Amino acid sequence: MNRRCPECGQLTEPETGFYFGTGYVSYALAIAASVATFVAWWVLLGFSLEDNSVFWWLGVNGFVLVMIQPLLMRLSRSIWLAFFVYYDKNWRARKLLEA
Repeated sequence: MNRRCPECGQLTEPETGFYFGTGYVSYALAIAASVATFVAWWVLLGFSLEDNSVFWWLGVNGFVLVMIQPLLMRLSRSIWLAFFVYYDKNWRARKLLEA
């Protein structure tokens, strides 16, 4: 991840340990992805008590989560940063705080 935003120069890590909270955001995104795959599997293939479809879904869901982990990591960092660093439409006219 860049030390500063290439567009505005804002520090992307305002303080040490700033991104520890991204684990919670990433967890919520992973749960949302799991619910989405569960609903898609249920609508497209269905679940039954007479076969192992739940275990197949668990395997496919685990594979999907591993494959989208880089996306989840970057997205959770961006969401966490957006919680604490607010957008300013006049950022070019203002001086940034230096670290």
